[in-house]
Amino acid sequence: MFFGKKDKDVRLTDKQYKELIGGMSKQERKEFERRQEQFRRDREDEELMEWLMIEDELDDM
Repeated sequence: MFFGKKDKDVRLTDKQYKELIGGMSKQERKEFERRQEQFRRDREDEELMEWLMIEDELDDM
């Protein structure tokens, strides 16, 4: 789970996840899942950019 913080990737058990989404409507759950996917993509993009910057620095040496 991602909660909008760059350095926070929180792992939930299945039970905790069910408790979290259990009180949500179908629409709220869909929006929650959409935001989680966006956070995941953003994090992957940031990691890729960091890796590319490191490679560039190594190439310059």
